[in-house]
Amino acid sequence: MVTMPKGKPPSKPFVKGDPRINRKGRPKKGETFPEYVRAFMEAEGEGKSTIVAEMMVIAVKRAKMGQFQFWEALVNRAYGKVPDKVEMQTQEKPDLSKLTTEELEIWMQLLEKSKP
Repeated sequence: MVTMPKGKPPSKPFVKGDPRINRKGRPKKGETFPEYVRAFMEAEGEGKSTIVAEMMVIAVKRAKMGQFQFWEALVNRAYGKVPDKVEMQTQEKPDLSKLTTEELEIWMQLLEKSKP
């Protein structure tokens, strides 16, 4: 007896003009949280009555009172957080092929002297 593997049944690959192809993508399910925060900040909570809206009212009030962490949280949610990147530049290595033997010896002495 032949048993089918568990999971999805075998499917056919897509061909040109296949009606199963979803070219428009997944349908939108309303506004995203950043869009909601931006709209709330612009409208200042008019006509919204949910727990999130109540929390937003408190956050906006505290941000206006000068509490920086609320202002930062609202702006980061609405417009995205600024990336925290630290860029380091590598130090260029000197071209020692242009130095004479004497200069190389002095170079090595200076390096030895600079070691801790």
